[in-house]
Amino acid sequence: MGANMHITEPLPTDKGARLVFGLDWRAYPVKGAKAERRRYADDFGATHYVEFKVGQESIGGFAAPDPTETRGAKLFSGAARIALHERIKSRPAALVLLQDEQRIHLVYVVRGAVRSDEVLSPETAHERRVEIEQECLRLNLALTTLGAGASIGDVDEAFPASALLADRKAGRISKLPVTIPTIVPVALIGIALIVVGNKAIHAFDPPPPPPRHEPTYQEKYAAALKQTFSTPHPLASELGPLLLDQFGRNESVMDGWVFEYAECGATGSCADTYRRAGGTFAGFDHAAPESMRPLKFDADGLHLRTRGHAVPAVHLVTASDSKSWLSEQALIDTLQTPPQRLSVKPYELASHGYVVNLQPSKLLLLAPARPNATRAPLIRQGEWQIDGYRWQASLLARLPPNMSIDTFKVELKTRGEVGVHFTAKGKYYVLE
Repeated sequence: MGANMHITEPLPTDKGARLVFGLDWRAYPVKGAKAERRRYADDFGATHYVEFKVGQESIGGFAAPDPTETRGAKLFSGAARIALHERIKSRPAALVLLQDEQRIHLVYVVRGAVRSDEVLSPETAHERRVEIEQECLRLNLALTTLGAGASIGDVDEAFPASALLADRKAGRISKLPVTIPTIVPVALIGIALIVVGNKAIHAFDPPPPPPRHEPTYQEKYAAALKQTFSTPHPLASELGPLLLDQFGRNESVMDGWVFEYAECGATGSCADTYRRAGGTFAGFDHAAPESMRPLKFDADGLHLRTRGHAVPAVHLVTASDSKSWLSEQALIDTLQTPPQRLSVKPYELASHGYVVNLQPSKLLLLAPARPNATRAPLIRQGEWQIDGYRWQASLLARLPPNMSIDTFKVELKTRGEVGVHFTAKGKYYVLE
């Protein structure tokens, strides 16, 4: 059984049945589901599966439970039972958190399909919950959080574990059938040899398959490079100042609520968080324009979340521009303290909260040892973080062209050194 899989004790309604959480899930077309099911089972090294239909798609979960722990038991998927439950399957998005001692079973369902089926500690479950809430805000999905347990936090609706006992047949996990090769009867071979002859048989024999090609390092590196730049990598020097400019035009107070912070990704929309300052949920709901919806009112009564500005489109960092990139040492010399060279007076930056942190870069794919061999320079990738204030946007605008932004957080600080503070995180790319 995988480390992130959990099999419950026998169910009270059926002593031979047990629920399993932590399966790997995939969606594939109903037509041709058998071949897709086998392909994913091979990918996951699975011995068991569960499958149900949502519209024109099959939703499949895959697992490899330990036979010694499940001998004689009937296994059912807890995530499948949640997704098929009447209170869940009709919702645009639902997050279910069920506590079992020190484990949290987290199941995330979007339009009836299981997206996440995880077994987590309470601390990690809280982090995943925040990630899913932010994702739903970016995708404009109305999320309902349900569950039960002392450590899961506030939920929109109670959903006890006993709700999974109602439909005793739902989510049955089956063993994958063994693939049996086609056997040609010996009698037919004998007849063929007599009638057609040995030469004719050989004439129709398919040629032997070519020897399996082991990808070269260059081919593996090309695949890693393609995957790395398959998602947008917005230029930090363009996107950072634009995001700060957008939030500079925001009203910080709206109907008794104060803007607290906003979180943005590389694409989509930002997610804004407001703090109560005398207002009410009903008042904000009435005043909020359509552009801020959907709204998420926190159960603590002190915070709410809205959809924020759209992340503007900017130029991207691409591998084709690598000839213009700074070397890693040049990047360090340009950015970090000391000497924080983006300012005419570098020593002044630290006192105003502008801090650059660069992590060492790593090859996209570890290169084999090749002493005295010559090859083209390879691309290395590292992570960076910059903290500062809005008035320092001009420093962001001077960042080199080999730096991209992954996330950008803007906070309205009202204590200590007040002002609009930003935390930008991203990646930088250099040649060896």
